[in-house]
Amino acid sequence: MFGLSRKYYSNKWPSHDPEQFVDLQTLSEGLDAATTALSHTDNKFHPYPNENSYLLGEWYWNEGKQKSHRSFQNLLDVVANPNFRPEDVQHSRWSKIDAALGHNDFDGVPKDNSQPAWMDHDAGWKQTPISISVPFNHRATVPGPKEYVVGDLYHRSLVSVILEKLWQPQDDQHFHYEPFEVLWQPTNSATEVQVHGELYTSPAFLDAHHELQDSSGEPGCDLPRVVIAMIFASDATHLTSFGDAKLWPCYLFFGNESKYRRCKPACHLCNHVAYFQAVSHSHFGPRCLVI
Repeated sequence: MFGLSRKYYSNKWPSHDPEQFVDLQTLSEGLDAATTALSHTDNKFHPYPNENSYLLGEWYWNEGKQKSHRSFQNLLDVVANPNFRPEDVQHSRWSKIDAALGHNDFDGVPKDNSQPAWMDHDAGWKQTPISISVPFNHRATVPGPKEYVVGDLYHRSLVSVILEKLWQPQDDQHFHYEPFEVLWQPTNSATEVQVHGELYTSPAFLDAHHELQDSSGEPGCDLPRVVIAMIFASDATHLTSFGDAKLWPCYLFFGNESKYRRCKPACHLCNHVAYFQAVSHSHFGPRCLVI
């Protein structure tokens, strides 16, 4: 109805059509995510026991360390509210609440001294020490380059991430294995125009697909050969609003999935594949530049 069509370069139909599962709910981030988040607990103010304790905690954390006259007025608005009941906050365990707010899965060591689950080899995570070569000039006691271990890199095998992804039926049904062109022809007499919007409809993806199909396959294997598009991103992340725990993750998204689903947090399409370590200047002194 919009004059759009697809053009495949194959001698058979695709194994499945992920577009058949697309609806309005797929393309938008509505109340479903909020509803799902609240369904994990009957108390929507968790870890606060009730609304009044939450309002006091929210005032304490969001008004800053230096309280002003305005922040005092905001406090009065909380305690002067007709719905405020002192018994709601009288027995609140504030230290435990603050600890829960600032907790993350990377804190501490398990009581049995075992590795956290995300570092467990069974979960696919590996730990590799990272060293860099630091040069020392000829006037140094021991001139020449020296290797320094600056930290550990926690990472996962990309192949294992791909296999885990494609083994999930809910991910497989939305995965585009065969690329295609999207063409727009507004009228019967108009010239078709290629529409660009997804990675699996891009010329680069189509070229890679053609190159793979024209190459010699694995001996004795007649399975379909498909291109997996991987999109990487990385940025420093502050883990909580109430602590100083930080990470520098490397994220992986798959370009075979629609951008409308990739940008929807409720779909959980982001894969963590590595965690980088920040190198402190104290390792090498203020005059050493590490590149």
